[in-house]
Amino acid sequence: MAKNKTVIYARVSDVEQNLDQQIEHLYKLYPHADYDISEKFTGTTLERPKFQVLVSSLIKGDTLIVQKVDRIGRDAIEVQEIVKVLTDKGVKVIVSDLDGVDLSSLAGKIVLGVLSQIAEGERKTMLERQKIGIARAKSEGKYKGRKPTDQKIIDRVVELKGQGMKASEIAGALNIGNSTVYKLLKEAS
Repeated sequence: MAKNKTVIYARVSDVEQNLDQQIEHLYKLYPHADYDISEKFTGTTLERPKFQVLVSSLIKGDTLIVQKVDRIGRDAIEVQEIVKVLTDKGVKVIVSDLDGVDLSSLAGKIVLGVLSQIAEGERKTMLERQKIGIARAKSEGKYKGRKPTDQKIIDRVVELKGQGMKASEIAGALNIGNSTVYKLLKEAS
């Protein structure tokens, strides 16, 4: 019979952010973890290939450890759905920033409901503030918008697609998001 595994999942939203601190922090708290999986993907997308494989590979008796609830999903409903899928399979879901609460316990389910709502509210507040800041910067003539994507990246995306690669493979190869690949392909056509 296979040994149950304890897996650390770490995620940052931006390719320029550093995963090392999150992983080191979790290994200090959970030195018995068997391995870690990490990726740089925004939480606003479900297209997190490593996380999807991880969720499908975990079995009864396994444990998933994350630092924060928002590492699991983008909003309260999604987080609760993913946690339900895992706990229905008999997987423990531990959130280190919640003093290691097990989300599969009754107390954990209550905490999860409250915290995922708070996390979703914080994200909405941040987006509202960002929108206000952009509007103000535009009115003052200071807003330049995003820098255009480097033409070399666009050309490389088109080239790889022409070679028959899937969008997720291109995204992984170029360290960009799947949605960026689709956007660039649409703009290039």
